[in-house]
Amino acid sequence: MNAPGRITEALMFEALRGSGTTVWEWNVRDDRLSSTDESAALLGYAPGEIADDQLAWNALIHPDDLAENHAAYLRHARGETPIYEHEYRARCRDGSWRWLAERGRVVERDAAGEPLRLVGTLSDITQRREAQGAALELADRLRRIVRSVPGIVYQYRTLPGGGGRFPFISESCIDLLGVAPQAFVDDPARALRLIEREDRERVFAGVAQALRAMQPWRCEFRLHLAGRQPWVRLHATPQREADGSVLWHGYIEDISDTRALEQARAEAAAAQAANRAKTDFLSRMSHELRTPLNAVLGFAQLLEIDEREPLGATQRRRVALIREAGAHLLEMIGELLDLTRIEAGQLKVSIEPVALASLVAECVELVRPQAEAAGVRLQPPDGADGLRVRADATRLRQVLLNLLGNAVKYNRRGGHVAVSARRQGGETVLAVADSGVGIAADDLPQLFQPFQRGAQARGSVEGVGIGLAVTRALVELMDGRIEVESTPGEGSTFRVTLPLAD
Repeated sequence: MNAPGRITEALMFEALRGSGTTVWEWNVRDDRLSSTDESAALLGYAPGEIADDQLAWNALIHPDDLAENHAAYLRHARGETPIYEHEYRARCRDGSWRWLAERGRVVERDAAGEPLRLVGTLSDITQRREAQGAALELADRLRRIVRSVPGIVYQYRTLPGGGGRFPFISESCIDLLGVAPQAFVDDPARALRLIEREDRERVFAGVAQALRAMQPWRCEFRLHLAGRQPWVRLHATPQREADGSVLWHGYIEDISDTRALEQARAEAAAAQAANRAKTDFLSRMSHELRTPLNAVLGFAQLLEIDEREPLGATQRRRVALIREAGAHLLEMIGELLDLTRIEAGQLKVSIEPVALASLVAECVELVRPQAEAAGVRLQPPDGADGLRVRADATRLRQVLLNLLGNAVKYNRRGGHVAVSARRQGGETVLAVADSGVGIAADDLPQLFQPFQRGAQARGSVEGVGIGLAVTRALVELMDGRIEVESTPGEGSTFRVTLPLAD
């Protein structure tokens, strides 16, 4: 009987040793450990290298783990725990550390209840600990990666009986939704309640369709959050599980900026289309109006010079008004046509050296009849001699005539207009100054915008506010710039800066 029992016991100990586990017994009062050689062998020590007492074994335990190991024993010794168990690091013979799991219990106590004898097991769990450490490191790495993703990474499980739950939802939901992940774990339906009411039916229909087809699904919808209504895009891939549930793997991203950009692009495209339509319309109308208007002007001139049937004084005055009004209208149509061609990029300029003195003198003489009729004195040009600018002569003449015409038009009887030019570095500054009514400071920012006349819109001087818009556009086409200074009641000065010709 004894022999088979010893054989069985030997086989059991051999099996335990083969699996990295030893059995020990500790006589507390004498501080004697049994099977110390077998336990020490787990750490690479030869028989007899480690003394068979607890003090010698404690010397092998990592200093950071020793106090907690003793505390675990004391909790069991006091009867607070049914068994003593603890995992700690122990020093191997080669100086490395291995993880051991120790379990045991008191099997004998004295009359006072103090432990006399403990038995237990010691197992090498280094591989498990390393695997756990690798798993924790991988989980931490994934957590950090997911946390850095701007959207929400999630898993949602649809249960066979209805409803569902979130096995996982990333911390990014705090940034996007302002809610901690645990809130959705505790109340999964909360996520559905965040969907804007007007979008819910469409979203739920998409979920049902994806569930039937078991195909990846994507949907864009709005969320109803405190003080805002962001657009989000949801990606979800369903996976049917063995228990009948469906596990959705997905991602939610904020597309509010993308939506706003798309809307802005659509609005810009619509505005461009409307602008092109306006430009085409104005261009066609300008051409269409010119033909009958030229006929009106032509017949008015014929009436004025008809010697066979001369007009009476009253008739001549009325025909002159017709001719003047027609000429004014023809000028505005020309400006409007120029503006539409500039906006459409169809107006070309030919840049070449232009002698400033002769061009300025010519423009002053062309405006002189208008100035004399208005009682405005044109001062002789100053400083233009010898200066040459890089410009389109025809368009520069148009710019200067417009500025001179305005200086006369918005002046007062007895006022004056002065034209001057000066060299400034590699540029030439051409200035037209008047002593007219001036321009209010509030009107200056819109002065060069089409159809903006400021306070003059309520004045007696005719116009629609196109001339200065065309003037600025022409100056910029010639690589120049135009500026204005004005004091109400004292007058205005317009300065055109152009590149100096070599």
